[in-house]
Parts: sequence; C-alpha cells; structure tokens
Amino acid sequence: MGNALEGSARFTYEGQDYLLVLNNRVWIEAENILGYSILDVVEELRVALENGRNPKLAHMAAVVCGGLRQNHPDISEDDVLGMFFSGDAGFRNAVLEAMQGAQMPTSGAATASAVGNAQKRKAPGGTGKKSSNAGARAGSRQTRSG
Repeated sequence: MGNALEGSARFTYEGQDYLLVLNNRVWIEAENILGYSILDVVEELRVALENGRNPKLAHMAAVVCGGLRQNHPDISEDDVLGMFFSGDAGFRNAVLEAMQGAQMPTSGAATASAVGNAQKRKAPGGTGKKSSNAGARAGSRQTRSG
C-alpha cells in the first residue's frame, strides 16, 4: 500500500517527549475530529494559499492531533491547541519538520477516482459517423442530391 503522507518528528513539550507521525492514518483521525472529508480540507487549504491566507487552525490542529494520537492516544484536541498557542519553538519546529516529509493528498480526479467519486464524461450526442462535409455541425444531416 502506498503512503502519500509520511513525515515524523520528535519534540519535548512541558517535560514530556512526543513523537509526531504524519501518515495516511492521520487523515482518518482528522476527519473524525473535523466531522467532514479531508478532501474538503485540502481544497480549502489550496484556496487559502492561492489567496495568500494562512490555513485554518482547526485544520492544522486536527492533522497534528491525529499525528500525535498514533503514539499518544490520550492526547486531546485541547492539548494540541495549547501547544499551538504556547509559542514553543520545539513544537513549532517538529510540526514543520514532519510536514516537510509529508505530502497532502490532492483533490483532483486521481483522488476522486480512488475513492469512487469520479464523474464519467457524457458521451457526445448523435448517432452514425461524422460528416465528410468540411465545416458541418455535429449531428447535421447530409443533403441529398436530386
């Protein structure tokens, strides 16, 4: 099985050692925390970055919380929010390090088809073969002689 997302980092926060692991399991945990699809999060992130805005704290906290829960199952979203607002350099650097090794899923057609949501293209209209008359509109009838 491929792992589109893989990054990790260790840090110490308030005297406790943590291991942040960003892998495919993170998306499931983040969806559970947020209550909606990670593909929607990726799209919101893309739009924010294209418009020069920062990502939402809720999205970042959900991903980091999911990454910490793999090795620290008792950690809460409130604990992670506290880490974000603490300004702790070790935490901040660990998040950046783990994210550098990680790759966000895309919201494009490849991802949609992977989860069974790809839309099929509509077949072109008309029947029979294309007109041999240069410039004829699709589906136009051939003029009969005579």
